[in-house]
Order: sequence, then structure tokens, then C-alpha cells
Amino acid sequence: MSDFGIIGIGRIGTSMARNMSSKGIIVSLYDKSHNSLDNLKNDYPELDSSLVFDDINKFISSISKPRKVLILVPSGPALDEVISLLIQHLDFNDILIDGGNTNPNVSFENHQTIKSKNLLYLGMGVSGGVKGVLEGPSIMIGGDTNAFDQVKNIFSQITSKTINGSKSFEFFGDSNQGHFVKMIHNGIEYVEMQLISSIYYLMINSKKYMYEDVAKIFKKWNDIDLNSYLLEISLLKLTEKTDNGYLLDRIDDKADDNGTGRWMLKHAIDLGCSVSMLNSAIDSRFISGNNITRSKANKMIKDDKKEYDIDFESLANAYRFCRLINYFQAFLLIDSANKSYGWNISISNALNVWSNGSIIKSKLINKLLSDYSVDDILDDKNIFNNLNELKPGLIDILNTSLINDISLPCFNEALNYFNQISSSSLSTKLIQAQRNYFGSHEIKIN
Repeated sequence: MSDFGIIGIGRIGTSMARNMSSKGIIVSLYDKSHNSLDNLKNDYPELDSSLVFDDINKFISSISKPRKVLILVPSGPALDEVISLLIQHLDFNDILIDGGNTNPNVSFENHQTIKSKNLLYLGMGVSGGVKGVLEGPSIMIGGDTNAFDQVKNIFSQITSKTINGSKSFEFFGDSNQGHFVKMIHNGIEYVEMQLISSIYYLMINSKKYMYEDVAKIFKKWNDIDLNSYLLEISLLKLTEKTDNGYLLDRIDDKADDNGTGRWMLKHAIDLGCSVSMLNSAIDSRFISGNNITRSKANKMIKDDKKEYDIDFESLANAYRFCRLINYFQAFLLIDSANKSYGWNISISNALNVWSNGSIIKSKLINKLLSDYSVDDILDDKNIFNNLNELKPGLIDILNTSLINDISLPCFNEALNYFNQISSSSLSTKLIQAQRNYFGSHEIKIN
């Protein structure tokens, strides 16, 4: 009999199975696709002790009770199908774990459905990618406390050591908080990716800088406080070559999204929170996919590559500023969710879990934990002082981009957001007056 079941033996599922097996955890593996199972043990010797099935009944019968079954399939119809199947076959107090990128609202509904069948549920966000899941992922969990108590020993064996010395998994609450925290993680990731890409774009659009020059800057930054996993992999891809030259020269500039950023935007709208940097990052992906519009507009505009200098000290400070604002907006969204939903998600615990094993691991996360009061960020004078010190660098870089017609998604939004939240008076007074005139909306007087 096995200790644990995994459904979905794709790249992430295989990495998870290999990780568990290497720790002496016996796993049962199920995938309805025979192709996923062929030669699995031959390819990965550490899976020799695993039990592999393409029959769901034999798979379930092979797991020790109470069964612990982890689902690693795409959110949507595939996940719905697997949950419906498991509900029919699992027994009282067996544990169903959704380890995919699932909308927190869907996670909540699934929890209620599964609970009604006398089964236990965990909604589990997993970060790390194929390599990270193999070596020790970052895991964010919500759901039944009793279920978590039964699996936490396994999670402690397969995760990484965090900045505070604990393991990179955390239980955030008794409902859908795990998938909510993973959604926030992904929103932060969207912005981090766009910031790095905007810097690359600013440099490469001047005749003075080539891919190797961008790589040198990223390498320098990765040796100081700007270090991050995303910067590290960006450096590697910048210098990657094919037979015909640089890989980047052959890549279509369309970037897709998996939906998690849209979910975070929707939550922010519902809660009345600004996540303007995420909005900008997603807009850039939407625009990148609209080839017809871009092609027609480009023909109307003279698009000459220019030669300009970049102040790299200003660029580094602009990058620092924008990254702080990205996390600042995420913290306020978590705080609003806690107040509105009656949750108690600890921002410092989230950062700690992200500090190792996750896609967004970075020295900045360590700095946020050590230098700022992240759970009461609005009362922290230090972060506002730091932002004020970094602000001139951002203004300098924005001037360079504006003069040379270079779009810098997320950079403009960071400055606009900071200027608005730190202002005692906004333009919205006139909007209130306008609404009063045409809609007889009440005017609120100080």
C-alpha cells in the first residue's frame, strides 16, 4: 500500500512524485493518458517504489486509509471531472487535495461540495516550477485543519528551508486562503516579470545596447540587493543562442496568461483596492496578443530606433521603487481581504513561505521581512522614506522613456500610485461634483 496518491503525471506531477519518492514516501500515480505513464520508472529510477495506474479503482484501492490524494491537473473542466470521479470512489474522511492554480472562488465552492460528501479538503497553491517542485516547492494551503494535520509531516519532508529556518509550506486558514495566497503570489510574479522585461526593452531599443549589455546589468544586479530567481532566469534566456543567433530574436513577442492575474484584478475590484501595476502588466500581455491592431497602428507611426544613454544608477533605483510598490499593493489587498472575509492571513508568513522554493524568491523578500512592518505596512515610515529616496531615479528613467517614445509598463503606474496615495488632495473632488450635476449624486462635505 502507498502513503500518498497523485493524479496528473505531467511535468509538475512527475516532479512532485520524484520529490516524494526520493524522501522514502511511497506514492501511487494515476493518469488516464497512457503516454504519461509509459517508461516513467525507466526515466526516473527514484520512482521505482511507486505504484503506477491507468485504472482509477485500482489506484484508489492502492492507497492507505485515510487516503491522501493530490490532484495536479489544469483548473477548469479537467479538475471538475477528477473531483467528480473521486467523490464517487473515496471513503469517509479521505483527503482530497487540489494542488492546481485554482480560482479562490472555485476553491471555496469545491470545499463545500467535498465537505458535503464527508470528505476532507485542502486547497493547495504550489510554486517553484518543474525544478522547484522537484527540489523543494513553496506551498500555500487552506482548507480543513484536520486534513492539514495529517499531511504536514509529508510536506515538511518535501519543501525547502525558509529564511526563518522553517519549511516552505504554511496553512493560511480553514477555507480557500491557500489558493488566495497563491493568486497573490502569481500577481506579484506578473509584475516582476514585466518590470524586468520593461528594463530589457528600454535598453535594447537604444542603438547603444545589445543583449550582452543587458545581461551584464542583470548579472551585476543579481550580485546585490536586486537578486531574484526571475532576474537570474532572465539573464540566462537573454544570452541563450540557437543555430541562427539569439533565441530572443526568434521568439514571437506575444505573452499569454493563465488567468490568475485576472482573478486577482477581480478580487481587487470587488474589494475596492488598487493593483494598478498588475493591471498594467496584464494590459501589456493583452496588447501583445492583438497583432492586427498593432500592425495597423505601427504603419501609421514612424518607428525609428534611437540612440540614447541610460543612467544605470537611476535605473536600479527605479526598479527598486517599482518592486516595493508591487508588494505594497499586494499587502493592502491581503489586508482588505482579511477584513472583508474575516480571514487572518499573515503577510509575514506568506513572505516567509515565498522566501525559498517559489518563483518570486528574492533578496527583496528577505529585506521586506527584516526591514519593514509588513503586516502593518501603512504605519511603517521606513518604507515611505525609502520610496521618497528612490523616486528621483524613477522620474529620471521615465523622462528617458518619454523623450524616446519607449513604453515602460508598470513604471508609470508605480509613480502615479505613489503620488496619489501620498497626496492629501486628489482630482476626484471634481469628479464628485460632476456626478452631482448629471446624476444628482450626493456631495460629501468635509
